[in-house]
Amino acid sequence: MKSLYQFQQILIPELMNKMDERYRILKGIAMLEPVGRRSLADYLKETERHIRSETEFLDRQGLIEVTNKGMLITSAGQEIVESYYRMVKESTDLTTLEHQLKSRLGLNQIKIVPGDADSSPETKQLLGKEAAIIFHEQIKDQSIVDVTGGSTMAMVANYMKPLEKKRPLFIPARGGLGDLHEYQANSICVKMAQETNGDYRLLHVPDEMGPDLKEKMLEQPGVKEIVSLMEQADVLIHGVGDALAMADRRKANEATKEKLKSSKAVGEAFGYYFDKNGNVIDRVDTIGISAELVKNIPSLITVAGGSSKKEAVAAFLRWIPSGWLIIDEAVARYLIEQLQENKS
Repeated sequence: MKSLYQFQQILIPELMNKMDERYRILKGIAMLEPVGRRSLADYLKETERHIRSETEFLDRQGLIEVTNKGMLITSAGQEIVESYYRMVKESTDLTTLEHQLKSRLGLNQIKIVPGDADSSPETKQLLGKEAAIIFHEQIKDQSIVDVTGGSTMAMVANYMKPLEKKRPLFIPARGGLGDLHEYQANSICVKMAQETNGDYRLLHVPDEMGPDLKEKMLEQPGVKEIVSLMEQADVLIHGVGDALAMADRRKANEATKEKLKSSKAVGEAFGYYFDKNGNVIDRVDTIGISAELVKNIPSLITVAGGSSKKEAVAAFLRWIPSGWLIIDEAVARYLIEQLQENKS
């Protein structure tokens, strides 16, 4: 039986599109307040004229307040922002999809957020928020947490909150990557520790190195300490990347890229590249967590979204089953399609 929301999507999609659009604007104001129309238009990639028209409507409805400093969200507007996501999830089949994937994939827990993180900043924010909630549930006092880098992990860090009677220790799962500073595992560990009132250690080694340099680095006391702590971790929170996109970010040589292409690599995690069946194709030689260690960590939390990563996530789950999975609708629908095809 379809819900009212689903019937509206079919019969009057223009109404649903307008509702989603106004929610995006309201959510944008909630995130950026106080914010001017031009800044909001730039953030949402809309024209200033369109934003003016819509915010005038929101103002008349009492959902925002227009001040000299910029637009602010009201308590009524905040209530809409907080309840809209729950309404959409309850009114669509995402809850059913969660039950199906949890059972079929043997997961401890799964959360699916609406939308496609590739095209919706709000979806990526929801991924971060839901992942932070699950993370808080898994943490114990003195937990050792391995953390990978990337924009998704940076978003998770933004939603972490102080923990009562718990003081986790955050450890980068790998060395540095040629990313923006805020996307590096070291930086994310610092952010997570600050938000949760935890502690952190840093790993100052290159993301990729030759065997001789690696051997010398492993002799350093500071590196030895990090590796030892890494091996004691009871929680690992990580993202999953597209194989070729990650190779580009690492500035891999052409021979490596050609190997990944010819072997049809689709995903990357922890420096391992793998094909659609979860077979490892290549590995970046660096100091970091190993696949063998990952498989033995009690709480493995996988966070990924965006249609560009759907094949990578499916392949990762064939390689290393995850206990806790936080994904978006685009990835979830692909996973269930794959499971149904394999069944038939």
